[in-house]
Amino acid sequence: MKKTNSILRRFSLTNRLLTTATLALIIALSLIGVVMDRAFKEKTTHLVKERLEGYVYALISVIETTENNQLNVDDILPIPKLTQPVSGIYAQISSENFNWQSVSMFGVDLPNPEFLETNVTIFNAPLKYKQKDYFRMTRGLAFDTEDGEIPFVLSVTEDAKNYFRELAEFEETLWMWLLFTSVILLGVQGLIMNWSLNPLKRLTENLAELEKGKIDKVNDDYPPELAGLTTNLNRLLENERGNLDRQRKTLGDLAHSLKTPLAIIHSELENQDKTNKVLLNEQVASMNDIVEYQLKRAAVAGHRTFTVGVPVIDKLEQIIRTLNKVYRHKKVKPHLQIAPGAEFFGEHGDLMELLGNLIENAYKWCDQNVSVTIKTLTLVNRKRTGLIIEIADDGPGISQEKRSELLRRGVRGDEQVKGHGIGLSIVSDIVESYQGQMEIKYHELLKGAHFIITLPP
Repeated sequence: MKKTNSILRRFSLTNRLLTTATLALIIALSLIGVVMDRAFKEKTTHLVKERLEGYVYALISVIETTENNQLNVDDILPIPKLTQPVSGIYAQISSENFNWQSVSMFGVDLPNPEFLETNVTIFNAPLKYKQKDYFRMTRGLAFDTEDGEIPFVLSVTEDAKNYFRELAEFEETLWMWLLFTSVILLGVQGLIMNWSLNPLKRLTENLAELEKGKIDKVNDDYPPELAGLTTNLNRLLENERGNLDRQRKTLGDLAHSLKTPLAIIHSELENQDKTNKVLLNEQVASMNDIVEYQLKRAAVAGHRTFTVGVPVIDKLEQIIRTLNKVYRHKKVKPHLQIAPGAEFFGEHGDLMELLGNLIENAYKWCDQNVSVTIKTLTLVNRKRTGLIIEIADDGPGISQEKRSELLRRGVRGDEQVKGHGIGLSIVSDIVESYQGQMEIKYHELLKGAHFIITLPP
């Protein structure tokens, strides 16, 4: 069983498609051949039946009765072949005291027709006799005379040799053309397969070049069926590179942030007589803040292509309940508007950090009103949705100069804008890691700060 599975795994996609398509083509053409052969047989047999039936009616017109109430057949027959010996068409008339055979039966041995009731017709297709095949139509008839009815049987027989010869020729021609068609279709099928699978071959080559470091992303000129795969793959690569860059940046920021406090501590420790414990405590506290900030930045998971959506309303209600307890003395009135089914496709910890920091700042700086609006964002060729998060308050707002400083990238942990702590920097890192954007504006209605976060799908 394991060996079979291993063989199936090594069976390429091209070979699988060609094999299944070839089998399907062979089966389809075989069925077509069988159906056409059967239809030809039925049609030609029906034509033979109609022809023999016409002969029967033609012969009835030359049968008459004599003055002695005996059957008689006119010498001039409506079917010329009946007057030619061994012509292939034979006629027989049989009654109780009358038997007649056409001249064409001279030297031909045929079975006598069976007796039938009046107006009963039998068509034998074929009739086998002495290793030969015939078509025969037999009809029971009767003539009304003064002495009563004279029943008799009229039989017309046709040699089936020509029929089966034509049938064999037809079948030979049919299967020859089907075989020729199969070869042509298999060739066309191979070309179609090669053309259809060419994007997969190019994708494989792209991945090989990506692995060797010759390119930094997969090309985007693929059919729609592969476009989603390549887009997600490129996003995954971008996310991984972003995570790596963020980790490097975090380590660099941490080293830079700790350099100054460590230099001060080292200088104070060298001069033990003049050690300033207050200064040392300040530097140690600063280092603790810096380490806490950088750890939070390092914990940001970032955008992920494959993840399960987190319902936003659950996390938002949890944050609001907590902040209502913490700031109950301010009696804040939160105004919430959430799009039905809004989901955050990422780590729930990132969502909690993002919403928690922004809403806590709003609670901290507001007079009494906080507005939280969450909408869904839909993009073409993206199956999941993004988010547009708007958080505003009726506090003093943020000046234009501070807005620019807060949004400026590269601000380190020891260079944060005072009054907003490290929270907004963490929010900025989260938004950046999810390839989003953050804007700070003035809210026309509440007259305070207005944060707008856009997170793409």
